[in-house]
Amino acid sequence: MVEYSLDNDFNDSFKQYAFGVSIDSKNQLEEFARILRSGAQMVEINIASMYGGEGTSAEKIGKEERKAISDLANINKVELSVHAPWSLNLSGIDPRTGEKSPIYDSILKQEIATSLNFVDDISQGMNAKHVPTIFHASNDQFGNPDKNTVIFGYDVLENKVLPITRGEIPGLRRDDFLSKELYGKEIEKIKDENVKKLVEEGIREEKRTFEVVTADGKKEVREEPVLVVSPEAQFELEKIRKREELAERMASLDNYIYNIKELQLKNLPAQIQDAINRADFVEAQNLMKTRDSLLKTVDELETQRRFIEKQAASGIDPIVRYDEKAADLAAEGIKRAAIYSAFETKTQPAILIENPMSPNMSLSNPQDLVRAIQKARELFVQEAVEKKGMSRSDAEELSKEIIGINLDTGHLNTFKAYGFKDEDLVNMALKAKDYVKRYHLSDNMGATDAHLPLGQGTTPTKQIYEELKKAGVEVPAILEVFGGLGGLDMGASQSYQYMAENMNIPVYGSIPYTSVQQYVSRPYSGLAGNYSAYSNLNLKNDFLSYGFSGLFPAVGGGYMEDKNKTPFSGVPMS
Repeated sequence: MVEYSLDNDFNDSFKQYAFGVSIDSKNQLEEFARILRSGAQMVEINIASMYGGEGTSAEKIGKEERKAISDLANINKVELSVHAPWSLNLSGIDPRTGEKSPIYDSILKQEIATSLNFVDDISQGMNAKHVPTIFHASNDQFGNPDKNTVIFGYDVLENKVLPITRGEIPGLRRDDFLSKELYGKEIEKIKDENVKKLVEEGIREEKRTFEVVTADGKKEVREEPVLVVSPEAQFELEKIRKREELAERMASLDNYIYNIKELQLKNLPAQIQDAINRADFVEAQNLMKTRDSLLKTVDELETQRRFIEKQAASGIDPIVRYDEKAADLAAEGIKRAAIYSAFETKTQPAILIENPMSPNMSLSNPQDLVRAIQKARELFVQEAVEKKGMSRSDAEELSKEIIGINLDTGHLNTFKAYGFKDEDLVNMALKAKDYVKRYHLSDNMGATDAHLPLGQGTTPTKQIYEELKKAGVEVPAILEVFGGLGGLDMGASQSYQYMAENMNIPVYGSIPYTSVQQYVSRPYSGLAGNYSAYSNLNLKNDFLSYGFSGLFPAVGGGYMEDKNKTPFSGVPMS
């Protein structure tokens, strides 16, 4: 390999302020080489969007590509981070079904492992430890930004998410609904007067007008009452129904167990003995198999009954709000990733959890994410001490080192679609101040995560950054600004200018793409000069050009010495 450093004339501003850029997943090496021309001191390798439901996305990046990424980072003294697949639910809840499943859990486990193995490989090549690895907290649609429309509950017994929506019942009066024949009896069972008041206030009459055509062909506007039941009221009523279901299930299980014991098992010993006396050993063996199967069934049913009885006696509701449960569930997944990092890799990559890209996703509020991080650290320490033999002090120190939050300001800005203001977003970000180890910076208009360059949307990047800095948060930031006109190159350039003008961050040097003429003429641009620049280097082993691109030498493709002059590395991780 020919070693050389890239020729850019930036000063230490990027290093001083710790800013970097996220590159796309389609061709990491080519993107990597180009973005270094901007002077970035950090680069985030993005394997996130490679995940297409197949699993093991990081395994698509072969050994030579991994080594080349490490070499390029080493030569140019660049720090790396890695964005793992964002389409994972660390809670273990399948986002398609809302349920826990062994299949989804297996996919989750495998993808965590392959992502961390990838990070471990490039970290070893860089001789680096605790390289940040970004995971989204969730990829579901179980968030509650608007509790007037839907509340997501979690069935503790069934381990599944339940959407509870606003109900509308035409033609029903409020008094009828609250009568003992309908839900009056259930509401009377609510002990907490505040909850009872909440339910009663959540049941109200409205009027709907509708147009009908009479028998003589005339149009007539009529009015009918509609009873509206809020999600809050529905949720409390659902809890009562679930409690009653527990009692019914226990009675059903008691009946089932009694029938097996009295009607099937009771006579089997005599039947088995009779078959033995008649020397019918085949029948005796079949009867014994039946007996063993029935005993196993009884044992399983009695285990279920004990669990339900314990649940009923505990006073804990069989259905809870998912936004309260999600943090505990995600903590298990975060702990799993951290344990793998700590004990199955050599470089112990950091596990940084990112607030998801929409308020409709669980744990999108940083305050909820903090609870998940706190719990994950506790679980990590517990397992590291009890199962891995670490001292408690070492486990606690390592948990703080490798488990934290990656705060995405663009994701936070999408809360504006639900009426949140700039000051609300700043306060939400401040809730996470003790756990933030990294930023993702991008802009949008407050509706979707558009990844615009800084300054092109409504994200209060400056306020969030400055308020967290006042609170003592000074951590690296990665620009994810590939969503504007001109793509990543222009997005980075425009974002540098925004930071220089608005965030008191002096960014000096020859930013490569400040005009169309410069953009086209500079080597390694995305429009022109790119491939010819590769060829002009005259390096058969130029690691800036081999890899995923597959380019021919005439337009800049590099060759591998040990791969018979093929433009691909050809070495999958399998």
